[in-house]
Amino acid sequence: MMSSLVDGSVLRLYDRRMERLSLSLPEDLAARIREAAQADGSTLSAWLARAAESRLLLRNASLAIGDWEREHGEITEAELAAVERAWRE
Repeated sequence: MMSSLVDGSVLRLYDRRMERLSLSLPEDLAARIREAAQADGSTLSAWLARAAESRLLLRNASLAIGDWEREHGEITEAELAAVERAWRE
């Protein structure tokens, strides 16, 4: 079930399954995050959620690479260079 909240002129939809969190950050980091969210036209919550999703994707990729390397051996410089070339094409 979705509920809505009017924030100024912006209608925001919130899923009732969302969890509220309280966190502590160094002041300078919090300020940089607020600035980035504002520059991106995003709410602080949405910006932090996207940042967390990005970090989880990187973590999962790193774990997958580690699993692959345990099974097949360490990725070589030549293999990395081949991937970089393929990305450019």
